[in-house]
Amino acid sequence: MFPGYRQLAPDLHVRLHALGDGERQPTDSDSVLVRFRCAHPGGAPGSLYSTEAWFGSLTDLLPGEAVEALKLRAGDSASVILRGARFPADAPGQPRFSTDTAWIGVEVSLLRIRSHAESRRMAWERLMARDARDEERILSTYLAGSNEEWTERMGVRCTDITGNGALIASGQQVMLHYRARFLDTGKVFDDTWRGGQPLTFKLGDPGQVIKGLEVAVHLLPDGGRGRFIIPSALAFGPQGSSSGIVPPYTPLLYEVEARVVPAPPAS
Repeated sequence: MFPGYRQLAPDLHVRLHALGDGERQPTDSDSVLVRFRCAHPGGAPGSLYSTEAWFGSLTDLLPGEAVEALKLRAGDSASVILRGARFPADAPGQPRFSTDTAWIGVEVSLLRIRSHAESRRMAWERLMARDARDEERILSTYLAGSNEEWTERMGVRCTDITGNGALIASGQQVMLHYRARFLDTGKVFDDTWRGGQPLTFKLGDPGQVIKGLEVAVHLLPDGGRGRFIIPSALAFGPQGSSSGIVPPYTPLLYEVEARVVPAPPAS
């Protein structure tokens, strides 16, 4: 039906165009930089859809049979003719077409392969290069998507504060439970409830907790609980945590519960 193409199925045809100088095929853990252009057969390349982007796998864009048959390496290019219904369902980057029965011609070039280790290193470098503009973007994006009412007090934002009575004051011994998350991803990076042991310290003593947690405890009554957005200026600052877990300029979300430790009876 399509001269020069190899038929893999009645609705799937492939043709290898050019070989690059790459020595290996991408593995399941690699990412791939792909130039991908779609058109009706005989139409201008890319007239239906065109992109050049990183994907988790070639199977995000093409049927697995085509990927296996072509065995593309870095620098290789190929053409695929397939029915619209043949495109991977719900894959990231998948093109959308008005009909599943139309023939679609695809030009695909595998430009570069990036290993999982390289991707992780690059992601880490991006995190470590964060600046104040990134923090503002993270904070504004979170607040815009939140349906909670946040109140700014003493440099932190708070919500869901529960409990009655006098607020905890400096000089009191406190048992503190907290769960700490990254504001942008929601990932938990510290959880005293999971560990089973609260943090006990005298409120106001230097070097016990980050400044934002001190502020949070000051806003709670004995036995109270609340949720707090703590900016980097009151957390781990422009350098991030010394352990490397928290990147620079990273606002954090803390769920906090604090109780005053009763003073021992006088002898």
